[in-house]
Amino acid sequence: MSNIHEDALSLAQAFFAAFEGRDPEGVAALLAPEANITIPLSIEGTPEPWYVFDGKEHVMGYIRSVAAKFDRVAFLDKVYTVSQDARSVFLQANGDILSTAEKLVYRNVYIFKVDIDDGKIVKLWEYANPVAYANLGIKDSEAEAAAQAH
Repeated sequence: MSNIHEDALSLAQAFFAAFEGRDPEGVAALLAPEANITIPLSIEGTPEPWYVFDGKEHVMGYIRSVAAKFDRVAFLDKVYTVSQDARSVFLQANGDILSTAEKLVYRNVYIFKVDIDDGKIVKLWEYANPVAYANLGIKDSEAEAAAQAH
């Protein structure tokens, strides 16, 4: 693996370590000002994305809502793949997420695509089964508020 591939992989791994560690400041340090997170698979089953968080501030609203809502965010069985041009890193993982306040364990299968430019994350795509989330029966008011804030 070349240095640019190792750098891309290290950046993605640092992002997921901070995300799992519920460390918003750690995540923020890795994001470009124009960062974007898109969750393309809609809970309604429509072709439009479920959520789009544009800009670092909006992305951080989402990250903070996850850190506040869940006591544990873990991605298990991680498999990383770096694109040939090292501008994207893919992660396939099984989510193991816990909210003691809502008394739920949330397990889903994830594919993430992390796009990188100039050593920062510019775009993250989060693919997961929206039916698994819908079956939890919880209101996602923090993420909705973050999505509508901008």
